[in-house]
Parts: sequence; C-alpha cells; structure tokens
Amino acid sequence: MPNKRPRNATLAEMVASLPPAPDPPVEWVRSPAGCEEFVDDEGQLWRKVRGPLHPRLTRRLVTQADALIIGEGGGGEFRHVPAADRLATWDRIKDRLMVDRTPSYAPYEFVSADGLTLLYIEENC
Repeated sequence: MPNKRPRNATLAEMVASLPPAPDPPVEWVRSPAGCEEFVDDEGQLWRKVRGPLHPRLTRRLVTQADALIIGEGGGGEFRHVPAADRLATWDRIKDRLMVDRTPSYAPYEFVSADGLTLLYIEENC
C-alpha cells in the first residue's frame, strides 16, 4: 500500500482561515460648529455665542469681527482670512450660505474670554 502525501491547503483556504484584519483607527475631526467651545490652531479658546447666523448678521460680522476663520472641509482645516480679504471672501460665499449645493457655508459667532469676536464660517462639502 503506497503512502499518500498529506494534502496541503491551498492559498485561498489559508487566506479564508485568517481572522479579519482590525479596522484602522479613524481620527474624526470634531467640527467647531458642533461644539460649545473650541481651540483654534493658534491656541485661542473660543466659546460659541450663536449660529447658524442670518446672512445679514453674517455680512455685518465680516467687517466687524476681530477674526474670520473659514473651516474648510467641515472644520478639518482652518483658513484665517485677513481683514483686507474679507469682503472678497464674502462675495465668493454669500450665495452659498445654508444651501443644498456644494460647497455650502454655515456661519457661527464665537467670543474669546478677553472679549474678541470670531466669525467662523464652516464649509460643508
């Protein structure tokens, strides 16, 4: 009686027998618009006063706020808008405030402990 060689598993069988790979860790960026407070990339703590804001109030804060930040990609990255560029930025986004098109923008008002005002406009893609 000849000796039979033991059957070797196929590659497909070996792969199928492996446990599933763990999911990679996901780093969620919490939107400042959904928080009562947040710290910007310059280390300033801001507390939310109100929002989303009406376009008329947003227009007024574009020129009167101490700081203007666009939260690009749903707040994943901050773009600080200098005072000289604020009206041009307003002209680009004013027709996309709180609309169903992409990108759309949602404005919020924040204040700091020392009384500074921030107009935070979040971009939603």
